[in-house]
Amino acid sequence: MITKTRTKFIVALTIIILLPTLLFSGCAPAATPTPETAVVQATEAPVEQPTEPPTAVPTEAPTAAPTEVKPEDITGTLVLYTAANEQMEAAVLEAFQVKYPNIAIQRINLSSGPVTSRIIAEMSNPQADVVWGLFESYMKTLRDKGAIEPYQSKDSDKVDPRFVDPDYFYVGHDLTLMGFGVNTQIMEEKGLTAPASWDDLIKPDYKGMINVASPAQSGTGMTIMTCLYDMYGGWDYIDKLHKNIFQYNSSGGAAGRQAARGEIAIGLTYDTAILSLKNEGFPIEAIFPAPTCYTIETGALIAGAKNPELGKLFLDFLASKEGMFALGKVAPVLTRPDLVIVEGWKPKLADLTLYTMKNVYDLEKFANDWLQRYSK
Repeated sequence: MITKTRTKFIVALTIIILLPTLLFSGCAPAATPTPETAVVQATEAPVEQPTEPPTAVPTEAPTAAPTEVKPEDITGTLVLYTAANEQMEAAVLEAFQVKYPNIAIQRINLSSGPVTSRIIAEMSNPQADVVWGLFESYMKTLRDKGAIEPYQSKDSDKVDPRFVDPDYFYVGHDLTLMGFGVNTQIMEEKGLTAPASWDDLIKPDYKGMINVASPAQSGTGMTIMTCLYDMYGGWDYIDKLHKNIFQYNSSGGAAGRQAARGEIAIGLTYDTAILSLKNEGFPIEAIFPAPTCYTIETGALIAGAKNPELGKLFLDFLASKEGMFALGKVAPVLTRPDLVIVEGWKPKLADLTLYTMKNVYDLEKFANDWLQRYSK
C-alpha cells in the first residue's frame, strides 16, 4: 500500500521530468504544409502576366475624314467662251446648272474664228475660264499659242482616244459632220435632182443656188473649205464651187436656216443646223456625202484662268454621262463609245466614211489666201 507521502513524491518527479519538453514545445516553428496544401495555394495565387510595351499616346487628336463637298454647296462665277450652236449650248448649260445651281455662268457665244482671236488677244490677262464647242483645228491653234493648258478631265478615259489630245490640252465631246441641206420644194419646183456628192455641187445646174459661211469668219466655213482644199488638192475645185455660190455668210449655221426657209436651195453647213430644222418640219433634206468632212467639238481650260477650279468642274461635267446625255439631245454623234443614243434621225457613225485630212493648215494664212481670191 502506497502512502500519500509516496504518491506526492511520484507526481512531483513526473512533472520535473516532463517540464523541459513542455516548455520547448511552445517555442517550436509551425509545421511545414503538406505537398497537397502547397499545390492548392500555388494554383490559387494570381499569375503575373507579361506586360506589353505601352502604346504611344497621340499628341494631337486624329483629324476627321474630309467631308465631300456637295454640288449645291459650290459657289462662284464661271466665265465661258463658246462657239456651240444655241440649242446645244442651252441643253448643256441647263443640265450643268441643275447639278450646280449656285454657280453663275457668264458666257460669250461667237463663231470659232472670233472666239479664237479673242482668247489669243487676252492671253496676258485672261477674261474667261474655259472654252467649249470650239472646232479641233482652232483648239490646236490655241494650244500652239500657249493660250490653253492641259487638264485631264474625269471620264476622259471613256472618250475614244482619236478625239482626245495626247497631252490632254483638249477633249472632244461630239463629232460635227459637214454636209448640205437641200430645200426639197425648190428642187421640185426647178425640176432638179438634189446633189448627192461634192462633185455634184460644182455642176452648172446649181449656179447661184448655194450658200456657205466664209472661212475667214466661221469655223464651219473653215472646216468645209480646208477639207475640200485637202480632198481635191488645191484651189481648182473651190474655184468651180465659187461660181455656184450666191452668198458667203458670217455664221456657220446661217446657210442651213436659209435653205430651210426657202431663201436658198442648198446650204453647206454642219449637221445639227440641218437636222434640227428637219425635225421641226421644214422641207429640208440632210446629205452627208462620202467621204464626209467633219471635225470634233472640243473643250479646254484657258491658261491663267481666274477660276480654274470652276473651269475644271465644267470640263468634268462635259465628259460625264450626265453631260454627254445632255449634249446628245442635240449632237448627233458622241465621242464616248459606251454611250449610245438611238434616234432614227441621227446619222450612225458606223454608216459614215469620214475624210481623214492629209495636211495641217495654218488657218490664218488659209483665211487670208481665201479672202484674196474670193472676196473681191
